[in-house]
Amino acid sequence: MKSQISMNKGTKSIQLEVGIPNWSGELFIADQEERMALLPKSTIISMNKGTSRVRLSVYPKSRRRPIPAGMKISSGRGTTTRSL
Repeated sequence: MKSQISMNKGTKSIQLEVGIPNWSGELFIADQEERMALLPKSTIISMNKGTSRVRLSVYPKSRRRPIPAGMKISSGRGTTTRSL
């Protein structure tokens, strides 16, 4: 799939080959795990905006946790709260 990207304050545009645009969630997690499986276990990864480093062999697996019942979330620009 080709995607058009603007450059130079919108005066120039180029077309790039993009695999999957705007991807997130489970698709991102699966792709990230595939890429990390190809790296050697001795690779050092930067975390927390580059302030800490950890080896790939001890990097924690990212898994979504279920939202507990009764948890409160804010909505409406933070003006209301509701329970799940």
